[in-house]
Amino acid sequence: MREILKMIVVLAVITGVSGLLLAGVNEGTREQRKRQILQFVKGPAVEDVLRGASNNPLNDVKELPVASGEAGGEAGAGVVDIFPGYKDGKLWAVALEDSGKGFGGDVGVIVGIDVESDELLGIGITTSKETPGLGSRVAEPSFRANFKGLALDTPVKVVADGGPVDAISGATISSRAVCAAVNDAVAFYLRNKTKILEVAGGEM
Repeated sequence: MREILKMIVVLAVITGVSGLLLAGVNEGTREQRKRQILQFVKGPAVEDVLRGASNNPLNDVKELPVASGEAGGEAGAGVVDIFPGYKDGKLWAVALEDSGKGFGGDVGVIVGIDVESDELLGIGITTSKETPGLGSRVAEPSFRANFKGLALDTPVKVVADGGPVDAISGATISSRAVCAAVNDAVAFYLRNKTKILEVAGGEM
């Protein structure tokens, strides 16, 4: 009996120490991991949708505090990254990320918005597990071009649902997932426009 209790105590100590070490490593690498995600996952899409900005939106990224799970499909995220684009020293556009449920999982989408005209500048795909050659084609320029110039006051839908977006043949679910992500991002932007513009800054 004493041997069993001794083993339980030893296991409890090992488990506790391991948990503390893992928590420490997680906290210590948090900023590094975020920088890597910004540069290699979100970066290419942000740079594409905010092409023409006089600044580097990745370097100027701002954090907007939000209610848990309000945007980006991440419960408990606490903040949403706002990427500002400037022209002639003034805020021209912002980009933010949201996601939609695709065939293989969440499809992450960066959505660029012209803050003056309230139109979509374009979209970029950040994460996707969609079927290669089918759903994965939502990342192709020909599909993404469907969104450029669309007004924010009308929900984005594929043609089959009465909208202007030509769905990828054989990948309607993936196409709808992108539309859902865009609509969620736009809704978040419109609900929080004043805060977003304040955080992004009116001049540079």
